[in-house]
Amino acid sequence: MSEINFRPWVGKNYLSKGYKGKRVLVLGVSHYCKENLEEDGRCYPLCKQENFISGCSSFTEEVLHDIVYSYSGEKYQQTFLCFERAVVGKVLTQEEREEFWESVMFYNYIQYAQAGPRMPLQPGYEEKSEKAFKELLEQYMPDLIIVWGVTLYGIMPDWGGVESVLKISDDAQTKVRTYTINGKKIPAIVVQHPSTPIGKNWGYWHDYYKKIFGS
Repeated sequence: MSEINFRPWVGKNYLSKGYKGKRVLVLGVSHYCKENLEEDGRCYPLCKQENFISGCSSFTEEVLHDIVYSYSGEKYQQTFLCFERAVVGKVLTQEEREEFWESVMFYNYIQYAQAGPRMPLQPGYEEKSEKAFKELLEQYMPDLIIVWGVTLYGIMPDWGGVESVLKISDDAQTKVRTYTINGKKIPAIVVQHPSTPIGKNWGYWHDYYKKIFGS
């Protein structure tokens, strides 16, 4: 039985050509449900029609579809706008936005809705989310994981991964943990969450992504 409660957004070009020739997994933290959050992680009334213990299986897919194709400027949507601009290095046209997000995969690590950011996890949530993450990697085998935030990086499993440092410049560097999944080495590179004041500075972070993608 699958441990994944929220199916990932998988761009239609993720498997065929990816972004800059790489299958990129963009890893967020969790979905938030500010109202009607049940103790078991279900978000009512949004998920009342679903049988999944923690909510709607299509939650992530629907959120990303709205961000890409029906952008309305909501605060949480601006996070994704900052990220795409940081990676590409400019303000994207609508066509370019669609092309970018259809080339990557997005997934929230915590597979249970939370009441808000930095909330303590219910017992068992971290263990079950780790199992789901392993299942995801084995199924989609990304070439690269971009981890949104040091807090998320800190709760991600070790799995015997080799940790190293990626030097961006004389004054900047970031951590990398390289997993080995079914014989394939998959680096997970941490960046500032694009919703933070530092993370919103997409011009600054573009230097990181140029280094990450070798461009």
